[in-house]
Parts: sequence; C-alpha cells; structure tokens
Amino acid sequence: MTNPVSVSALEQECKALFTELASLQDKIREKVSAYADGKTLKGNELVGWLGEIYGKLLLDGKLVHDREEHDFVCTDGSRVSAKTRKGFGTGWQKTSAIRKLDGPQCPTHLLFVHLHDDYSIDRIWLFPWSILATKERFKSHTVRGSHRSFIFTLDEKKDKEHVIYG
Repeated sequence: MTNPVSVSALEQECKALFTELASLQDKIREKVSAYADGKTLKGNELVGWLGEIYGKLLLDGKLVHDREEHDFVCTDGSRVSAKTRKGFGTGWQKTSAIRKLDGPQCPTHLLFVHLHDDYSIDRIWLFPWSILATKERFKSHTVRGSHRSFIFTLDEKKDKEHVIYG
C-alpha cells in the first residue's frame, strides 16, 4: 500500500526550502567555479568540490580533467587525489572508492579534507601515496565477493604528523 498524500504533503511543505537551497547551491557553484581552472564542476557535489579547490589552493595546484586518477597537479609535479568528508557521523574517516593503487598515472599524494557540518574546515591531511601503499593503508573494498576498489581509513592519532592545515 502506498501513501502518495503523505509524500505530496511533505514535498509541498519543503518546496520553498528546496527552492532556496537550489538557489544557494547555484550561487556557491558559481563562486567556487572561479577557482576551478576551467574544470566543469559536475553534479551536486559541494563537499567534493570544496576539497579539490581547497587542496589546489593550499598546495598551489591546478585541477585536471575527471578522466585522470588524481584531482590536481602541483607546480612541483605532484599528482594529488583529494578525498573529502563532512561531519562526524560514522565512517567520516573513510574515503570514497579509489580505483587504482599503482601505475604511471596514479596519484603521488592523497589529500584528506575533513569539513565540519557547516562546511568549514576541520583539518586537512597530506599523505605520500607510496607510504600509504607500503604500509598497506589501502584496503580492498569488495561487493558481493568481488573486488571493486580500495578504501583508505584515516587514523586521527596515528596520522597527526600528516596534518597540514587546521
């Protein structure tokens, strides 16, 4: 049994707020895009956009195309993959999927950006990719018994030395 009346009522109750939210997101995208080096900021991924932009500004980098394994390149040639999380809920220390761990196009560094619920920066960590790989910090992520990607999990105490901001 479905209840379309309840769904419709909630949708109508939130309609003005959703319109306001969409407008604010468009304004934020416009402001953040000014720092995107011509890269199109796709979707509705404010948290990810902020991590990439903050990282490239902090490390004097330039954003690259989405087809790359990394998000930006620094003036020293470092290739950095930025992973960003917001809030302090369960799992905030885990990155999203990392497709590849090695090869000539893989990142040289992992930037982990943590934002407070209000999108302000809590801390930013920078890890040499080779150290994470050597210390086996990347764990296989399997779905229904098949390897899909890798995940990195931040350890706040162990990783203190890698904090570069905040």
